[in-house]
Amino acid sequence: MIKQCKLSFYCIVFVFSLSILEAKPTQVLSGGSISDGLDLSAIRIGKHERYTRIVFDIKYWEGYGAPKAGTSSDTVGHYTFSIDENHSIEAEFSGFRSSSTKKMIKLDESIIKTIEVLQGEAYGDDSSIFYRILLRQSARLKVFHLYNPARIVLDISE
Repeated sequence: MIKQCKLSFYCIVFVFSLSILEAKPTQVLSGGSISDGLDLSAIRIGKHERYTRIVFDIKYWEGYGAPKAGTSSDTVGHYTFSIDENHSIEAEFSGFRSSSTKKMIKLDESIIKTIEVLQGEAYGDDSSIFYRILLRQSARLKVFHLYNPARIVLDISE
């Protein structure tokens, strides 16, 4: 009986600890349209007075074929940004076959700590790219996209 109580106790503690680790999104934003054959060609970061801006530049994937390969896209694909209570943003870019950007970007004097590509079995989709953006504090997001050249813009404000 004591063994069973101990086992039940450890199971409850384990389940509780998993629920703490799994932070729920506090804000989810998405946009764009279904597409394919895109490349996330660059990530640019700019600090402004009231927000920090991340710009994701989009080109056609090199494997797309001539004459469009490597040129600015006329679409932005579909994107979703989810921020959770641990100040972590998960970004999903659908319709993207590659990313020509660095795998990890670290920032010292910014609300942003790091931007990194998520890889592995959980992120094994061949037509989507996933990034995690770690923040130093809580924030609000605003996202929109522009054309000529195609880009997705994420504004992060405190």
